[in-house]
Amino acid sequence: LFSFKKLDFYVIMLHQMRLQPFPTKNNFLAVKMNGALTLFLCGVVFASFTRLLPGQGDLGEIQKRSYSFKEAGKDIEYALYIPSDYKKAKPTPLLVLLHGLGSNPQQVIRYQGVTAEAEKRGYIVVAPFGYNERGWYGSQGKGNGGLLGGSAGDPENLGELSEKDVLNVLGIVRKEFNVNSARIYLAGHSMGGGGTIHLGAAYSDIWAALIPMSPAYMGSHDILEKIMAPMMVVTGDKDTTVPVQMVRPFARRMKETNAKHVYKEIAGGNHGTTFYRNPKLMAEIFDFLDGCSLQVEEDDKLLQEPLRIFTNKSDRKIEARIVSSEGAKVTIVRKDGKSFTISLSSLSEADQNYIQTWIAESATGP
Repeated sequence: LFSFKKLDFYVIMLHQMRLQPFPTKNNFLAVKMNGALTLFLCGVVFASFTRLLPGQGDLGEIQKRSYSFKEAGKDIEYALYIPSDYKKAKPTPLLVLLHGLGSNPQQVIRYQGVTAEAEKRGYIVVAPFGYNERGWYGSQGKGNGGLLGGSAGDPENLGELSEKDVLNVLGIVRKEFNVNSARIYLAGHSMGGGGTIHLGAAYSDIWAALIPMSPAYMGSHDILEKIMAPMMVVTGDKDTTVPVQMVRPFARRMKETNAKHVYKEIAGGNHGTTFYRNPKLMAEIFDFLDGCSLQVEEDDKLLQEPLRIFTNKSDRKIEARIVSSEGAKVTIVRKDGKSFTISLSSLSEADQNYIQTWIAESATGP
């Protein structure tokens, strides 16, 4: 139930190399050469090892991590992607991504287009496990899910642990990286879509936007009254796992509750490949996220760029702060959270100089 074919994985084979002593009659030379070779190999091993350390050679790569979950009494896995241009000095948007029933963090973070868009737009992406592959993130209550995927070996409070795992991983990432508190997003597929709705309501002050994909949500639609963030619900009209007839009533109520919510129904779309092999859809989702931002709290202002009056060549003015830049374009965000991506050449010379200085400082930041 609510599962799909597993994604293909590349298997990396590591081979050991055996090194023989150099054949030479000069023992002293042999010792020196072998000694130098040993030091060289130690350097290679050390360099390889440091690539595994957080914040080093793993930028721009999917990381498999784990942490000690005290209440669960064991280590729990999560997947993490940090864009290659990440700088500690610049607040970075974060997408929390929830997998479906029977899936795992390593699969959902590899949906085609997710990390490509994250790299392009400068997002951190983290995929928690939710305790295990059938925790439901608390959307089925604090228990173990029963007929909806629970197993005999699961703890009685599986739902509670699943929900807490998401919050734990979110806390870990926010502590280690400079996350933009105004741009934390939550998305999920199937069971993860139901979890997105549940957690989006339970912790509405955290999320700047929600993306439930083919959401397996079976609770009351009254939950929409608790959801503050703009939401984009995506489903396929040929989905036989979470039928469109189950999603449409929720979408109608959603639009009545908040005009900012978006419903996208994909003609011919199914429960699997429509999502995990659809980079075009992922680009649309990131476009939606780019336009959503929370009001910045006082405590977060130190992490934000200062507001500035930008002026274009038509003398139109806008008060905003810089969020990111890419090539000859810059993204700025107004006080009300509305973002704009504009060409540098459209701005005044003073603004262009200001942005070029900001780009240079960001590139040399820690």
